[in-house]
Amino acid sequence: MLRELLPMSARCRSARATHCLGVFIFLVAGAAAAQGPRVIVVQSSDLGAYRTVAAGFTAEVDADVQVATLPDGAEQAQVLWRKISELNPVLVFALGPRAATGAKHALGSIPVVFGMVPYYERYGLEGANVTGVALVPEVGASLDALKALSPRVKRVGMLHDPRYAARAVTDAIAGARSRGLVIVPLEASSTSLAERALQGARGQVDALLMVADKTVSNAAVVKRLLAFADSEHLPLLALSATQVKEGATLSLAPSYLGVGQQAGRLAHRIIYDRVDPSAVAVTAPETLDLTVNLPAARRLGNPSGVALELMKFAAHQGYTLKVYE
Repeated sequence: MLRELLPMSARCRSARATHCLGVFIFLVAGAAAAQGPRVIVVQSSDLGAYRTVAAGFTAEVDADVQVATLPDGAEQAQVLWRKISELNPVLVFALGPRAATGAKHALGSIPVVFGMVPYYERYGLEGANVTGVALVPEVGASLDALKALSPRVKRVGMLHDPRYAARAVTDAIAGARSRGLVIVPLEASSTSLAERALQGARGQVDALLMVADKTVSNAAVVKRLLAFADSEHLPLLALSATQVKEGATLSLAPSYLGVGQQAGRLAHRIIYDRVDPSAVAVTAPETLDLTVNLPAARRLGNPSGVALELMKFAAHQGYTLKVYE
């Protein structure tokens, strides 16, 4: 049973956060008798992606699932965490960085499962009573997708901010070595430096692999990456289907519904099998979607061959293949 605890009506969104918070508290206190143990999903914000993850989670876990969205203000968020703590749910599923870090620090001994947190290691989420589902697929899977798209690729450029994605680059270098590839790190700590790094990469890379750090995920930098890949006729493996629709060659990204279902199975183990969350390693996403921009892929040459290889690769790996024509 899924209930929205924090109303997102126009009236509530336009009202003061404390008023909305009061509605949240009232609804929790006055809710009907729970059908099973109480689990609360806390969203960092009201996003469609989070709602899809929550739906997958609810379908998988055998519990009374209630949903709350964090208010914007720090003081109001603290009140929300305090009220959730007083309700003492058997588990909290935290979606997004704000909810995940807030839950870890505010909920004491209440088990926390997190999801939708890019590069979760940066947030210090590993530890007692916390586990989750990673958002970024293992880099090896992304490199395999690039090789399936273009077997001639050898040098893979990774534009990144070393403050946020140094570990991702280190992991990619190790994964590339076993696949006969070379990672070319392109460092940029700002939008302007990203432009300079890309200009310096002309003729030095055969493909580009996008990372989800704060600098490179900036809309202006993503736009520049798309333009650079197009002008240089380079395959670009992006982070999301949206970026593929905008012109990136392909993406290998978690299914939001699948992330929710995976987190639901993890929560079920914690609730019913009494598994200690700290004993469960953060897991890579199991259900991935391979999305391809067919016109962009065709520009790499041999369009029929590219399409066939990607279909074979997706079928072999068990990925859902989506195509933009």
